[in-house]
Amino acid sequence: MSRIPLLLILLASFVWAGPQEDESSRILEKIDNFRVPYDDFLIRTRITSYEKEKVKEAAVFDAYISGPEKSLVIAKDYKTKDMKLLYVEENMWVHLPNTHRPIRITPIQRLMGEASNGDVARVNLSGDYDVERLGQEDLEGTQCLKLKLTARKKSASYHKIILYVCEIDYRSIKAEFFLLSGKHFKTAYYEEYRQVAERNTLSKMTIFDAIQKEKKTVFEYILIEEKSLPAKYFNKNYLIHIKDL
Repeated sequence: MSRIPLLLILLASFVWAGPQEDESSRILEKIDNFRVPYDDFLIRTRITSYEKEKVKEAAVFDAYISGPEKSLVIAKDYKTKDMKLLYVEENMWVHLPNTHRPIRITPIQRLMGEASNGDVARVNLSGDYDVERLGQEDLEGTQCLKLKLTARKKSASYHKIILYVCEIDYRSIKAEFFLLSGKHFKTAYYEEYRQVAERNTLSKMTIFDAIQKEKKTVFEYILIEEKSLPAKYFNKNYLIHIKDL
């Protein structure tokens, strides 16, 4: 093959990749508008896991979000009180009380019930996934876009998500989560939204086990407020010193 045709093929690949990536970014930014009301903020989450409608476990976590790539989660009411999760630029650690060193973990690891570490530490989808439109579908009277989100980072909370968003405003309605093996292992319903910073923001979701459907975990976002922390709080070596949150 001559150099000129090869160059044209390479240029064409960049031309086609650019708009597709821009479209993915635009879609995810619209979806994230319902999850991320500020650049830096505190979100307090009450998590309750059920089995056959009986409470199995309950906890409260405070997550301090600093832009799209940093978060600090502190267990306020949990079996391991004052446990800390730190996410920084694709890396994640847990620091347990009365220990000296944080332990590396992953966002997909189970926290409690059907909740994973990433469910409390990661709020935005932008940058973590590529998007493919699969069509339209009616969900209980709401016309939805059906989207396939595929992880573009190893640190993404899930390998693949089938996400249903309202066609009008891109508000999330339902999501199906898949493992790397392709197994569908849980389903989320985004049930309630409320006004925060003059925009509709997710305030309640429920995640069901895809196999054992009698198991579910309810997330209630009971406090969302603008708040910033000093940069040192997002350093894994500083976790042992955090006592004032």
